[in-house]
Amino acid sequence: MIYEVSVGERRLRVDIAADGRFLVDDAVVAAEATEIVRGRQWSVRLGHHSHEVTVLTHDPLRLLVDGTEVEASALDERAAAAARGASTKRGGRHELRAPMPGLLKTVHVAEGDVVERDAPIMTLEAMKMENELLAPARSRVVRLVVGAGTKVEGGAMLAVLEAAE
Repeated sequence: MIYEVSVGERRLRVDIAADGRFLVDDAVVAAEATEIVRGRQWSVRLGHHSHEVTVLTHDPLRLLVDGTEVEASALDERAAAAARGASTKRGGRHELRAPMPGLLKTVHVAEGDVVERDAPIMTLEAMKMENELLAPARSRVVRLVVGAGTKVEGGAMLAVLEAAE
C-alpha cells in the first residue's frame, strides 16, 4: 500500500510492501513499530534511530514525536487521489468518488449549493477514521448520489460538482 505522508513540513511517499519492507521516497528503510498504548502510543525504529510517537488529536492529526508536537497526515493512494479532486471531465465537471469502502456519515451540502475550493462536501468513515471529502475547486453541487448513513464501496460515485464562476 502506498501512502502520502506529511509530518510537519516534510512530505514523503511511503510504500509498505507485502513482505513487510518499507520504501520511503523509493529508498529501502528498515522499520519496526511496537504499540505501547493501544491506538495512542508507539515506539518506532527507523534504521538505527528509535522514536516515541504519541497521538495527541486525530482531526487534525497532531503527534508528539520525541517530545516535539507536529501536525501530520497520512493518506493511502486512493484517498490522496480523491483529496486532489477525484476525476475531472470536460466542462469543469467533477465526480466525487469514495476513496475506499466505508459509511457516509455526513453530507455537508445540498444540491444547488455553491462551495469554495477545499470546502467539506461529505464525511466518510472508514476503518474507524473520518475522512473529509473536499471540493476540488469552487463548484456548484449538481447532484448528490447518496445520502448520510449509506454504506459505499471504494470508487462509488458520491456527488457531481460543476465549476462555478
